[in-house]
Amino acid sequence: MAITIMSFHHPHHDPDRLSVERIRERINNEHNTPVLATTDPSAWSHLAPDHELGLTEAHRTMQQHRRCVVGECARKGAAFRALVDAGRIKPTRMPPALQ
Repeated sequence: MAITIMSFHHPHHDPDRLSVERIRERINNEHNTPVLATTDPSAWSHLAPDHELGLTEAHRTMQQHRRCVVGECARKGAAFRALVDAGRIKPTRMPPALQ
């Protein structure tokens, strides 16, 4: 004879826990946010920028040049250096090209 025990205990509702609805809402908001487009063609260049990169531009450059190697792409290197100097990146070791 098998005895089945059922629990009528409802799970505790944690307001900080991400619900499926909150995740969907966040994803929809991300899709509705305009992409940071730039009309400056030099942003896609691998040459070093002619000015110091601000944080927003450095983040965007790191995204645009995500396939580039920091030591080989001067623009990504400048963005990396700007983010390190601002404390946004804490590398365990600096790439030799940036030391």
